[in-house]
Amino acid sequence: MQVRQVPAITGWRWVTEGFALLARAPMPLASIGMLMLFSLLLVSMPPVVGEFLFFLVSPALTFGYLQAIRQVQGGQRPNPLVLFSGLRASPDNIRAALLMIGVFNAIATSAALVVTMAADGGQWLGIMRGGERPQPGVAVDPEVAWAALLFLVLYAAVQMTLWYAPLFAGLHRTTAVKSLVFSVFAVWRNKGAFMVFAFGWFGVVIGLSLAASMLAMLLPGQIGVILIIVPLSVLLLAALYCSIWITYRDTVEPIEVE
Repeated sequence: MQVRQVPAITGWRWVTEGFALLARAPMPLASIGMLMLFSLLLVSMPPVVGEFLFFLVSPALTFGYLQAIRQVQGGQRPNPLVLFSGLRASPDNIRAALLMIGVFNAIATSAALVVTMAADGGQWLGIMRGGERPQPGVAVDPEVAWAALLFLVLYAAVQMTLWYAPLFAGLHRTTAVKSLVFSVFAVWRNKGAFMVFAFGWFGVVIGLSLAASMLAMLLPGQIGVILIIVPLSVLLLAALYCSIWITYRDTVEPIEVE
C-alpha cells in the first residue's frame, strides 16, 4: 500500500467530484445515508452504554457506506445491506479491527471532551448535549470559547486517525493500530489538499444552508424544514461521504482488494 501526494488544489476537486459521484445515484446513496443515521440513533438510545455504542459501530458503518459509494463508482446499484458489511465481515479479523477502531473512537473523543471540561467546567459539553445556548447579542464566555476551540483542535486530530482507518482495515486487512497510524500518515502527507477540502466544504455547507433557510422561510410552518432543510442535509451528508471516497481513491493505492 502506497500513499500518493497530491497538489493542494486537488482538495477542491474532491468536493466537486463528491457531488458528481452522488449525482450518479442520489436516491440509493441518500437512502443508505438515512439508514446509517437511523442505525446510529438506534444504538445510541440505551442509557449509559448508548454513547459508547454510537462510537463503537460508527467506523464499521462508515466502511459499509463507503463500500456502497464504491459500488456506485463502479456502475453498480448498491444493496442497502452493504451498510452492515463491516459488522458481518469475513474474515472475522476485519470486523474485530473495525470494532477496535470504534473503541479508539470512543476513548479518544471522550478524552477530548474531558480536556474541554477542565478548560471551562463542562459548559461547552453541556451546550453540545443540547443545553442552553448563548443568546444572540450576548458575549460568549471566554472559557467556553477557549474550550470550543480546544475541542475543535483535538477532534481534528482524532479525525486524522479515523479518516482512512475503516478503509485500511476493511480493504487492506491491516490491524486496527496500523490502520490508525497509516491514516494519520496519509492525511498529513496531503495536509495542503485536506485544508482546501475542509475550507471548500465549509463554504459549500454555509452557502447552501443559507440559501435553503431563505427558501424555507417562504413556506408556512415546518413545511420548509420538511421539504427543503431535511432533504438538503441528507444529500450533503451523502455528498460528503462520496468526497471521502474520492480522497481515498486519489491518494491511496492499490484499492483493488476483494
